[in-house]
Amino acid sequence: MKRKQGMSFEAFRDYYENNHAPLAADLCPHMVRYTRTYLTGWQPLARSAQLPDPDFDCITECWYDVEGTWDERKLDLLPAEVFKQLAADEENFLDRRANRMVMCETEESEPGTLLGNRG
Repeated sequence: MKRKQGMSFEAFRDYYENNHAPLAADLCPHMVRYTRTYLTGWQPLARSAQLPDPDFDCITECWYDVEGTWDERKLDLLPAEVFKQLAADEENFLDRRANRMVMCETEESEPGTLLGNRG
């Protein structure tokens, strides 16, 4: 997610946490987990690795307890009226044109296979 132009990072995070996240939590049927991971402290890392600035401020993840594909279930997961309410609120803090939505599958290494966890 990218904050709207002219909005400070602090104001963006405050609005997201205190307004939009509670709204989404109350409106989204079937959502069982909802996280917002904010980019912090990335500037020194990006400079040292000569990487470009990220073009987003937050990674938002939503988990739903349903079976089926997005195309099969999107009207259940995000009914039209819910979408309208969330989109209207997003205008208060997001650059909606810059945001992206993707479906993902997560793979995680077993903790015991990681060098830092070996006795």
